[in-house]
Amino acid sequence: MALLIISTVPNEDVARNLSKILLEKRVAACVNILSKVKSNYWWNGSIESSDEIILLIKTTEDKYSQLEDLIRKNHPYEIPEIIAFDIKKGFNKYLNWIEDETRILP
Repeated sequence: MALLIISTVPNEDVARNLSKILLEKRVAACVNILSKVKSNYWWNGSIESSDEIILLIKTTEDKYSQLEDLIRKNHPYEIPEIIAFDIKKGFNKYLNWIEDETRILP
């Protein structure tokens, strides 16, 4: 099954570096880097605010564990956002492409 992973990073450099790692290791077929967003959140007992970049990562259920490990090892946050959604429907050729591209060994 195909998955859509959402993760946020602090800046473009981290976004590009993490995207490259995920693609080179073949745990992602595609990573979209979305422009700066303002995030408001609780951290250590107070409300914080920061600019972040959103990553939309397309992968498969089989690659999720490897992808999570790579994000955790290469992410500057103590607790990185890593949220997975099942892709239940979509253009079949695109979903097959995700499967094909993550099946190829690096």
